[in-house]
Amino acid sequence: MPDPVELGWIGDIVRLNLDENARGAVFTYDAEERDWTEFDARIRHAATGIRSDLLKRGQRVAVLERNHPVHFEALFAAANMGLVCTFVDWRLSPEQIARALNDSESRILFLGHEFEDLADSIRLDVDTVISTITVGGAEDEYEEWLETHETHEALMSAAREIAAARIDEPVLRTYSALGKNGPTRGEYTHRQLLTSCSDLLRAKAIRPGDHSVVEEPLSRHSVVVKVLATMAAGAVTTLIRDE
Repeated sequence: MPDPVELGWIGDIVRLNLDENARGAVFTYDAEERDWTEFDARIRHAATGIRSDLLKRGQRVAVLERNHPVHFEALFAAANMGLVCTFVDWRLSPEQIARALNDSESRILFLGHEFEDLADSIRLDVDTVISTITVGGAEDEYEEWLETHETHEALMSAAREIAAARIDEPVLRTYSALGKNGPTRGEYTHRQLLTSCSDLLRAKAIRPGDHSVVEEPLSRHSVVVKVLATMAAGAVTTLIRDE
């Protein structure tokens, strides 16, 4: 795999693995394993679903969930469309979560099923979210939502070309409860994420087939970079739900 800093945008991480590692695992989660082909298909369905809500360049989708593949499916889907994906730390207070969603102006919220009551409690305080899609639980809306949105290669190709031209525009925003002086917010471009991946890969020799375990919350920039670097190396990430 090339050095991530040489890539044009984060979506190239998926493209290169599809070329060289299509049946290799990308994530393990609970008892599930997802390979690159399945991961790419899910990203495509997610991008089509997001498109159905008519989001425009620079608008945001958000994920409020414990560590889960939906974080990266939403991130790469948003990246395909020139959008920004927001990771919100579930350990923030309800008031802080409402402020994060409003501050980020997130239009679509992918919500872990355990947080439905929390979302209901702040619904009147959140002005921007137009669609909430529940992830997991007895009635997994997210899986049904993916299945109901077909992918269209021509649209995806056009979206990728647009997104790839925006390497210095934001693609990820994070709201974390783990700042030294309280909750922190960060926003990162494609170039910043890829540069951080390159720095990590130079510091730690990650090889194809290696296995990385992630227990820290994905709302932290350093944890996102760890996962993206692992992906860029063609290695496997096990996501552990942080209770």
